[in-house]
Amino acid sequence: MKKRISSSCDACAFRRVKCDAERPCRECKIRGLDCTSLRTRGKRGPKGPRPATCRKIKEGQAEIMPRKTGRVTPAAATSGLSRLAQNRETSGSPAISGSSPESATSNDLNVPLDFYGPSCPRRLSIDAYCEYLRMFRDRLSPVWPVVAIDDLIAKIVMDANDYESYALAASMCAAGIAQLRLQEHTDSPDVPVSSYQFARDAQAAREQYEYRECHNLSSVLIPFFLHIYYANASKIRTSSVCLRESIASLHWLGLDRQETYEGLEPKERSLKLRLFWLLFISERTFCAQNCFPAVLLPIDEMPPYEESESEFGSITQAFSSLTRLFSHLQSNMMDSSMASRSAMDPTKVAAAQADLCAPPMHPTFTEVQRVDLFVTRQWIRILIWEYTTRHFKMSRDPSNQAFSLLLPITIARELLSLFPSVSAESIYAHGYGMELKVFRVADALLDILSCVPGSASQGGMCMGMGDILGSLKTILFGIGGPKSEFLDKLQIRMSNSELASRPWPYLAPQLHSGPSITKQQEDTLYEVDEYPIADGGSALQPLNSI
Repeated sequence: MKKRISSSCDACAFRRVKCDAERPCRECKIRGLDCTSLRTRGKRGPKGPRPATCRKIKEGQAEIMPRKTGRVTPAAATSGLSRLAQNRETSGSPAISGSSPESATSNDLNVPLDFYGPSCPRRLSIDAYCEYLRMFRDRLSPVWPVVAIDDLIAKIVMDANDYESYALAASMCAAGIAQLRLQEHTDSPDVPVSSYQFARDAQAAREQYEYRECHNLSSVLIPFFLHIYYANASKIRTSSVCLRESIASLHWLGLDRQETYEGLEPKERSLKLRLFWLLFISERTFCAQNCFPAVLLPIDEMPPYEESESEFGSITQAFSSLTRLFSHLQSNMMDSSMASRSAMDPTKVAAAQADLCAPPMHPTFTEVQRVDLFVTRQWIRILIWEYTTRHFKMSRDPSNQAFSLLLPITIARELLSLFPSVSAESIYAHGYGMELKVFRVADALLDILSCVPGSASQGGMCMGMGDILGSLKTILFGIGGPKSEFLDKLQIRMSNSELASRPWPYLAPQLHSGPSITKQQEDTLYEVDEYPIADGGSALQPLNSI
């Protein structure tokens, strides 16, 4: 009888196959291997952590710590940087230069994004972040000149556990996609990259640190950009909550107080002033449309008109001009109640309308800035006109613009005269804000129709308003698409007015880069015909040059 051996031979143990415990065993015979039992059998059961295991546990704990405190510990930073250096030595990739952070992507480093250990719970890749942040820099920095994009890209590439920077980057990507109405602006799970996924990434990153206890510029900016995303996604209640959160953080930083800016360095002072006025402008715009009470009050200090030492030097001039426009929009003008406050001095109302009539344009302004300033100016004129109709007697005399009942007709024509001379991209860059301003002008035209008898409007001062309304209606379609809530509101109002039974044509401008209009949608929106305008001129021409 052959003697049986209780343990596997060396070859079977290395190959992790079953050994028949004979010598030589069957597996070794088949493969022509030496059947030996030279290895020392180890102790069964737990043997205690090895030194390498203990080291990994400590490093992991040090890197998990920022999840609770919101700060990167020295141990986490040291371990992350040491592994980054080791990877660079082995891969031969160049170091990230502070002067060219946009080159710092995951492809350039040739390292996986989880080499830091526990990583940010994001769903999208670092390359997707970099792509849409650069798009934001190139197309939307003139609209929101408050974030140094290249510095932000460098932060999220260098530290995967910088949750606050990731939340800011994700919120900006979501806002940028939504604002520009890109095809990625969807909540469909079938789209690999979307504004919805960026918004979820932002919320997930915020949950990794106590963001409600952080009071810095990012704590203002993250909810602000989420407000922009949700407003463009037609989630107005969620958008209003984010806006209020951003304003609350602004209050905690004291940016609504004049004394906060005393003694600050010029660059920091300018940035914080731009941030305050950006929130002020956004709140006034949002509240004017949604009948919300405004919280922020204007301060005496405006952002500097020129900045030679800032990356936003050429942008701040237009932004400063925009803040001065909003100085005409007093808080009581936004209150729709007639009895809540006493009426303003009529001379101040007339002066405000006069200041807004003939604005000078700086030759260095970009097209996006010119469109923003022009449309915002007309929108503020409409808001002042609505306030005037509630508190003063109005006239049919168009020469007295401040108290003319027909002022919205003039404003609408001036607004439509702008669009043939600008590109569609400069219009779409303003997203939700552009929609609500165009809608407010069209809404004011319908207010006039409700005050004028049908006979007077068909043969007199309101002739041709159907053309104007149709043009504004199609512009809303071009900006917001067929699902635009502003377009729906306007169509409902028009169907409830006498326009539904009047033979007025709608000559509409075509926006080349906007959504394509199907034949069915075209029949719903307008009919093409010839009809004279009230002042005896020709009907509005389609704005095909946009």
